Amino acid sequence: MDSSVLVGYFIDSDSIHAHAVRLIDKILDGTASYACVSKITVAETGYVLERKTKDETFAYTSMHALTNDLRLDVLDLTWEFTITLSHLKAINPVSFCDNATITAARLTNSSAVFTKEKEILAREKGRLQGASILFLEELA
Repeated sequence: MDSSVLVGYFIDSDSIHAHAVRLIDKILDGTASYACVSKITVAETGYVLERKTKDETFAYTSMHALTNDLRLDVLDLTWEFTITLSHLKAINPVSFCDNATITAARLTNSSAVFTKEKEILAREKGRLQGASILFLEELA
């Protein structure tokens, strides 16, 4: 799951907040089969939240919730994660953090979930390698 989804969850004025809440609710009640993030995504979520809210405590509390309160598998930065991320960044024309999301999905045999506001992902979706890409706004 990408930081854009998580930021949307934590900031209720975000345009995708309702979609993100529905997905996180499915994770919390166990109706979503699996959800994961990498530690890179947790850090990215924190910095985006702090920049948007100008509230370091809110960002820290949100990162703590991601790693301790939500039913997300938080992937460590293992050697396998590191080399997979390095390879995917070399072949995919999206950001390092977006490739970390794709890496997490690949290593857990799941799909990477992004928001449609990431135009480059929408444009490059069919050419990205590593994992299938889903958009939050298209999930039921």
